[in-house]
Amino acid sequence: MKITTIEQLNQLMNSTMIYAVIVALVATLIAVAVAFMFPWQSNPDKSYVKRRIAYILIGVIAVFGFWIYNDTETLSRINGAGLQTMFKACNLKCIAINTVVYLIVSISLMFTFRHSKFGSILPKRFKK
Repeated sequence: MKITTIEQLNQLMNSTMIYAVIVALVATLIAVAVAFMFPWQSNPDKSYVKRRIAYILIGVIAVFGFWIYNDTETLSRINGAGLQTMFKACNLKCIAINTVVYLIVSISLMFTFRHSKFGSILPKRFKK
């Protein structure tokens, strides 16, 4: 469906922002699942490094994958340079929404389940 009016564009931008939140939540669930796939290692435990790398990669892929999809597929359905510019601004907002939701939800889960595999991604405090 081609987007030709400002009302259609507003509806598209609203749904795109909602999809950004959904993508961030799904990415968080995937990060949790992947963190539990890495087994604990013997002393000293360095498995948190693998979990941290996977956590960062999942976040980057979710954010930039969503942005690239909107920039290539969704933008091509919008007629008019002005409407496309408005959607590009919305797409940049979606990067921020996606990143903030991913970080806030996942870090709060890490603090909540501090002694789990997903919680081990956070740096540990050293005793004095």
